[in-house]
Order: sequence, then structure tokens, then C-alpha cells
Amino acid sequence: MHEASLVLAMCEEIVRLAEQEGAKGVSSITVRIGEFSGVEKEAFRFAFEVYQKGDPLFEKAELRIETVLAKSRCRHCGREITSSPFGPCPFCGQWGLELVTGEELDLVRVEFILEGGEDV
Repeated sequence: MHEASLVLAMCEEIVRLAEQEGAKGVSSITVRIGEFSGVEKEAFRFAFEVYQKGDPLFEKAELRIETVLAKSRCRHCGREITSSPFGPCPFCGQWGLELVTGEELDLVRVEFILEGGEDV
């Protein structure tokens, strides 16, 4: 399950950011996962929940996952489609679709809890 190593890397980066901000906790984390990223969302969520239980910085954090749908562009006619990138272009019939979006795994937003209790 490579999702556990991805969660570990994400949380290490968040810990670094929390230290910079002087945060005492994390209230929410938003990530974007592309449908062709190879990341299983439920496994990612499970790995985060396991990590979360062992670290007080993350104990109150809510993990929000946004799905990025795949979008492809035809190398021949230049049109974009939002269906599978495998197969011919539905507009010109040529083979040669390239994936434009859908492979993302991005840490989009982290909200910290500061000493005064306010979120940042």
C-alpha cells in the first residue's frame, strides 16, 4: 500500500509548515487526487487515520479529498475530452490522446490551529 508512504510524506511536510507557523494543531487538510493518479482514495484516507491517531498535531484534523477528473487532448485536432484517454479521439477518430489532468496528487490547503485557538 503505497498510500501509507504518500501520507507519511504529506504529514512530514505539514509538520514542517506547522513549525514555521507556530501551530499547535491542524484543523483540516485538503488534497486533490486525480482519477488516474494511481492513488486509491479510501486507502489514502485509511492511512491518514492510522497516522492521525499517533500524532497529537493531527488528532483533530479533517481530511478533505477532492477528485480531479481526467481530461485528455487530441494531438491531432487539439480538442479536449473528459472521457477515458485510451482509444481514438471521438471527434477526429485519430489515435493520440494525451492526458492533461487526472494524474494529480496535490496538497492544496492546510488549516492550522494557533496558540490562541484561531484557525489559519
